[in-house]
Amino acid sequence: MNRIERKYLAPNAITAANMLLGYISITMSIKGNFTQAAWFIVLAMVCDGLDGQTARRLEAYSEFGKEFDSFCDAISFGLAPSILAYSLLNIYSTITHIIIPISFIYALCGVMRLVKFNIVTTASDEKDDFSGMPIPTGAAIVCSYYLFSHYLFGKLMYIEIFQIVTIISAILMVSTIPFKTPDKTFKFIPKKLRIPCFIGVIITIKYALFVVTFTYVMINLFNHMQSINSAEN
Repeated sequence: MNRIERKYLAPNAITAANMLLGYISITMSIKGNFTQAAWFIVLAMVCDGLDGQTARRLEAYSEFGKEFDSFCDAISFGLAPSILAYSLLNIYSTITHIIIPISFIYALCGVMRLVKFNIVTTASDEKDDFSGMPIPTGAAIVCSYYLFSHYLFGKLMYIEIFQIVTIISAILMVSTIPFKTPDKTFKFIPKKLRIPCFIGVIITIKYALFVVTFTYVMINLFNHMQSINSAEN
C-alpha cells in the first residue's frame, strides 16, 4: 500500500467507528438500555466531526469517503435515533398507532437529507452553509431531549413534546431553511470565552447538549425569519 492510499485510512476508519457506535446504539435500544443508546449516538457525533477534520488535515478527500460517510451517517443519525424514538414511544406513548409513523418519518427524512446533501455539494464544499438542518443536529435533538429528561426527572417526561420534537426535526432536515455551521452560528461568543464555554458544556453535557442544540436551531430559524422579513421590506 503506497503513501497516497494510506492517508485515506485514518478518516475512513473514524467514519467506520461512527457507524459502529450507531450500530451499538441500535442494539442498546433493542435491549431497553435507552441512556446508553443515546450516549452512543453522541459518541458517533464526535467521530463524525473528527473524520471530516482528519480528511481536511491529510487532504484525503475522495468520492468513496464522501459516500461512505453518508451511509454511516444514515445508520448513526438516521436509523439509530429512529429506533431509539420507536423504543421510547413504545413504552411511554399511549397512542400506539403513531409510534411507527413518527419513528419512520424521522428515518426517512434523515436519509433524504443525506441524499440531498450529496447531490448539491462536493467534498470541497463542506464548510459552506447547509440547506436544511444537518442530520447530526436532528439526532442530537432527539437523543439530547431524552438525556435531559432522564437526568432531570429520572425518565422521559412530556412524551407529547418528544413526539413533536422528533417530527419537527424530521421536517427541518428536508427543508430548504439555511443553517450555518456551528462555528458561524455561535461566533457572537467572544473568543476569550469560547474555551471556558466549551469546558462548561463538556462538564454539564448531559443537560447542556439539549440546551446548546436547541439554541443552535433557534438561532438559525430566527436568522431565516429575519432574512425573509428583510426581503419583504
